[in-house]
Amino acid sequence: MEAGISTRGRAIVLALVAAVLASSLLLAGAQAAGAASPQLLAPGNGKVLARGSQPVFKARDTDPNSRKYSVYITISRSKKRDKRGDLKRTRVGTFASMDRKGKFGFTYKPEAYTFDTWFMQAPGKYYWQVFHIDCRVKGCHVHSKIRSFTVR
Repeated sequence: MEAGISTRGRAIVLALVAAVLASSLLLAGAQAAGAASPQLLAPGNGKVLARGSQPVFKARDTDPNSRKYSVYITISRSKKRDKRGDLKRTRVGTFASMDRKGKFGFTYKPEAYTFDTWFMQAPGKYYWQVFHIDCRVKGCHVHSKIRSFTVR
């Protein structure tokens, strides 16, 4: 037998290294999974909203970071996303911080602007998404699903 680690010893070391790597991957996955995604409540997907109205956009977010860093809403004419997964902002649309309502609720009520390029004055299809900040996940943004609505 040569000097050094035996075949059995080498197998044990490799098994330990594999176990450590697997557990660290599981821990990283658990941390990312711990970042709960915001849930969109209203308006419903595909809902038609009256031009000039002030609908209340509602979301629920139970993640502690939503209370720590707030929740943000993006309203866009495009369903395309940027490299972080955020809806790409368009000329007609908006980006805003949502107001906290209760323990897990967040709302946004658009201003009653009357200029033609304000999204609630410009008929068409729009997409909306909310997110909170959490740097345990890649890109630091935890997103909701995307919903659409139409202004008529």
